[in-house]
Amino acid sequence: MVEDLYEDDEAFPAAPGIRRGVPMGRRVLLGLGGLLALFAVAMSVAIFLVISLRDGETRLNDRDVPYASAVADAALNAKGIANDQRGFLLSGDPTYIDEANLRVGAVRTSLAAAARAAGNDGQRQAVGAAQAGFERWFAAVHEEFVSFQAGDRERAVAASAGEDRELRKTYEQALADAQRQADSSIHAASSAVSAASQRSVWILAGGLLAVLGIGGAVAYWLMRSIATPLFRLMDLLTVDLPR
Repeated sequence: MVEDLYEDDEAFPAAPGIRRGVPMGRRVLLGLGGLLALFAVAMSVAIFLVISLRDGETRLNDRDVPYASAVADAALNAKGIANDQRGFLLSGDPTYIDEANLRVGAVRTSLAAAARAAGNDGQRQAVGAAQAGFERWFAAVHEEFVSFQAGDRERAVAASAGEDRELRKTYEQALADAQRQADSSIHAASSAVSAASQRSVWILAGGLLAVLGIGGAVAYWLMRSIATPLFRLMDLLTVDLPR
């Protein structure tokens, strides 16, 4: 009876894609191994996509945002010095000089931080130009303070409205250029991270569908290789039972 099962090709056909004579245990191992391989590929793709996103976010958080923040802080404190300059020349109150001297340190610290965070030559050149322009302007402002306190008030006021004002415009333009580069870099990095995120979602969704499809095919193959022969064996045994 059992011999008839293995001798009759019609009663016990070979599973599709597998030659007759391959042990059942090996078929099971092949199916499970295929599923594990698919899972490993899917996990590898997911890990690669996560690492790519993390690299983009790291650049954004460690370079672009600190650079933009430092440039903005430098511009804000430099503008405060300009206000202190005008306040002193109008009132002669030395408190404005003290405030300006405090802000100078903040500007220099911010520009140094921007130089460290710069991610390309254009950003470094913009910061360098801003640093040099600011130092020239503040040296001129300091001379105004000295002249005013020495009694030459007209000369100090005239200088602030003439050559020193042009120096201020020069460094402010350099800071504006640095800020534009910072904004452009942040926009580009944010767009890249967003695009990579969307691309990752689509790739993961497509990979999941592919894994499910291939996994379903493997499961069907296992059913054909294992369950169907067993059912047919049971049918043969039932037929051979005496009535």
